[in-house]
Amino acid sequence: MVHKKAGRVRRAALLAGWVLLLVWAVLHGPDPETVRSWTADAGVAGFIVYLAAYTLAVQALVPRPALNLAGGALFGLALGAGLALAGGVLAALVQFMVARHVAHDAIARRLPERVRGRLAGLSGGRALLAVVQLRLIPVVPYQMVNYGFGLTGMRAAPFVLGTALGSLPATVALVLVGAGGADVAFQVALGTGTAAAVIGLLWLLYSRRAAARGARGTELMEPVARSGPTDEGDQGEWRARA
Repeated sequence: MVHKKAGRVRRAALLAGWVLLLVWAVLHGPDPETVRSWTADAGVAGFIVYLAAYTLAVQALVPRPALNLAGGALFGLALGAGLALAGGVLAALVQFMVARHVAHDAIARRLPERVRGRLAGLSGGRALLAVVQLRLIPVVPYQMVNYGFGLTGMRAAPFVLGTALGSLPATVALVLVGAGGADVAFQVALGTGTAAAVIGLLWLLYSRRAAARGARGTELMEPVARSGPTDEGDQGEWRARA
């Protein structure tokens, strides 16, 4: 109980520190045009620094909305959206891999059993759709989803693709706000969210059709397997015919 309380206090203090830093940057930092000129001069190095900072900041519990806003302020809408989305996916994949290959037992002990059981039940044939849904409607917190799916048998490919699709609407909307387009952010979020939901639905239909084809193939193979020799007399007859 003491360790849990201390952990909550540390997380709250860290979050408060990041909020204060963000407020200070807004009130006393350089203006957005100056920062954009810096990033433009940095070129590819600026992209790499942003992606690395995004990935590390998520591990340090920096709120992702703030990082997405920063992507819009630094790089504009198109480039900022791509980089923010890539940063979110990369940060999620790092936590997924840490849970799977580095700290499996430690994370399993800390993650609530209810959450582990729920995510394990979603990691089967509908894994991609499950990840998309949890990103679009985050009933389970972002980092819990990353670590929790890392503890399951889910493959990395549907996890990465589902994270990208499901994170797209909110990421683009926040990047748009950061780039100065708050007046159309809701429309953009709605449009990208609809597109992500349609893609997830198409994947579900494809998965069901593939599963149905596999089931039919299994049913066709069963009569062939049963048509072979079933007792010693039949086996002798088959050998005689051969």
